[in-house]
Amino acid sequence: MATVTPNLDLFGPLPRRLGMSVVLAVSAALVLAPVLAVIYGAFRTRPPGAPRAAFTLAKMAQAWGGIFTGGWTQAPTVNTILLAIPVTIVATALGVALAWAVTRTDMPGRRTLELLFLVPLLYSPLVSVIGWTVLADPGAGLLNRAWAGVTGAHAPLFDVYSYGGIAFVMVFYFAPYAFLLCAGAFRALDSTLEEAAAMSGAGLLRRLGFVTFPLMLAGIGAASLFIFTLALEQFAIPGFLGAHVHFDTLAYAIFERTSTYPSDLPGAAAAGTLLLVLSSIGLYAYRRLTRHAGRFISVTARGYRAVPTALGRGGMVLTVICAALFAIGVALPLAAVLLRALLPVRTASVDLSALGFGNFTQLFAAGDFLLGLQNTAWLAFGAATICAGLGLLIGSLLVRRRSAGLSALDYLVALPIGIPGTVFGVGMLWAYVRTPLYLTLWILLLAFTVRYLVYAVRTVGGSMMQIDPVLEESAAIAGGTPLRTFLFVDLPLLKPAIASAWLLVFLIVMREISASVILYGADSVTVPILTWNYLNDGSYGTASALAIVQVVAVGLVVMLLRWLFGADIRARSE
Repeated sequence: MATVTPNLDLFGPLPRRLGMSVVLAVSAALVLAPVLAVIYGAFRTRPPGAPRAAFTLAKMAQAWGGIFTGGWTQAPTVNTILLAIPVTIVATALGVALAWAVTRTDMPGRRTLELLFLVPLLYSPLVSVIGWTVLADPGAGLLNRAWAGVTGAHAPLFDVYSYGGIAFVMVFYFAPYAFLLCAGAFRALDSTLEEAAAMSGAGLLRRLGFVTFPLMLAGIGAASLFIFTLALEQFAIPGFLGAHVHFDTLAYAIFERTSTYPSDLPGAAAAGTLLLVLSSIGLYAYRRLTRHAGRFISVTARGYRAVPTALGRGGMVLTVICAALFAIGVALPLAAVLLRALLPVRTASVDLSALGFGNFTQLFAAGDFLLGLQNTAWLAFGAATICAGLGLLIGSLLVRRRSAGLSALDYLVALPIGIPGTVFGVGMLWAYVRTPLYLTLWILLLAFTVRYLVYAVRTVGGSMMQIDPVLEESAAIAGGTPLRTFLFVDLPLLKPAIASAWLLVFLIVMREISASVILYGADSVTVPILTWNYLNDGSYGTASALAIVQVVAVGLVVMLLRWLFGADIRARSE
C-alpha cells in the first residue's frame, strides 16, 4: 500500500500561497540586500552616503588585478588559501578520526569524550588566541620558558606568531566541526557490511579502508568543504596572531580597510567580492555533495543497533590518545586563559602567591562590561528565539512539502552561511547605512538572524525527516485537523530539536565577531568585541577574565537547556 505524505496546509491553499509569496519576497530582500550591496559598493568611488560618489572600475581592478600584479590583495589572498587548505585537511582528518572512535568503537570513556570534544564550540576563537599566546609567545610563553629552562635552548619550542602556529590553533578550533558533522553519520551507519567484512577475515584497518570510510566519503567530503569555507572567513585567529608578523588574510585585510583612517569601504567591498567567490566555490561543492544525502527515519516501530567495533586492549590506548588530544587542544589553552585571568601582570614564570581576582574586579568595574554582557545576551536570546521559531516553520515545510517556491526558499536560507562574516558585515553596512538600524543592536540582530537561520532550519528539518509520516496519517484518520496534528503529534517529538536549534544559534551568536566587528557601534558592543579590543590594547588580564566569564555563562546556559529540554548540539543522522 502506497504511503501518502499528509497534507500540512494548516490555513488553507490560498493563504498558504499568499504567505509563501510574502515569505519568499522578504527572505530574498533580507538575504540579497547585503550581497548586492557589496557588489554595488565595489564599483563606487566613495563610502555609502558620501556626496559626489560615482561609478568606477578602479577598486575592482585593484582588488582582482592586484592578485597577479603584486597589489595589496595578493599577499592576503595567497595567505588565505595557503592557510585554509592544510587547516581543512588536518582538522577534517582529526575530527573524522575522533568521531569514529567515540561512535563506532567500544573505547572506554567514549561518551564523556564525545561531550569534551565539543567544548570549543562553547567559546569564541579569541579564547584559543589568548590561551596559546600565554603558552607559546616566542619570548614569554610559559611552554617556551619551560623549554628554555630545561634544555637551555634560545630558540622557542613553539612560536604561535608564525604560519605553523596560526594553522595549529585553527586546526584544534575547527576539528570539532568535522567531529560534529560526521558523528551523526557514523552513528547512523549500518554495521552489517562491517560485520560481513570481519567474518570474511578482514582486519580493522582493512575494514576501515575498504568499507567504513568509503561509505562515509560523501559525509567526510561535505565536512571538509564546510570547514574550508569557515577557514577562509576566519577573522580572529589569523587576524590577531598574524598581525604580529604581518601575515594578513583577506578577512583581516577587509577589516583593516573599514577600521583604519581614512577608511576605504569601496576597497573593502571589492576585496569582499574576492572572498565571496572563494567561499561560493566551497559552498557550491558542499551543496552538491549533500543534495542527495540519505535520509533516515528513526522514530518508527523498528530500528537497529549499531554494533561497536571491539578494540580489546587497544581501546584503552585509544582513550589515552583521545584524552591527550583534548588536553593539548582544549584543556591546556583554557587553563592558560584561567591562569592569566588570575595573574595581575604577564610574567615569564608562574608565581602562585600572586594569584588573585584583580583582573575580574577591574573587569566588573569597567563601564562597558555590563553593556557588552547585556547586549550579547539580548542578541543571543533574540536571534536564537527568532531562528528557532522560523526554523520550525520552514524546516517542517521543506520536509513535508515540495514546490518551486520552497526550493527557492531553501536556497535563500542557506546562502548567507556561504558569505564570509566580514563580507556580510560590509554588505550590511552598505545596505543599511542610511537607515535607523545603522550602528545599533537592531542591525546586529538582523544580521545574525539572516545569517544563522540555516542552522535552525537544518536541525529541525533533520529531526522532521526522522518522524514517520504514518504517525501523522494515523492522527488524520482519527479525525485530527492538520493544525491539531502538528501541535499534538509533531511538536512534542520536535521539542528536543527545537531546543537544540535554539542552543546552536545561541552559541554561535555568543562567540560571533567577524560580522559584528564591522557593524557594532559605541552602544552596541558585544563580549567578543570587548575581548578583541582589550587584546589589541594589551590588556591581556582583563581579556582573559572576560573570556572566563563568557565560558562560564555559556556553560551554565547549555547545562540548563540540557536539563530542561534535552537540548544537544551533537549531530543526528540527516
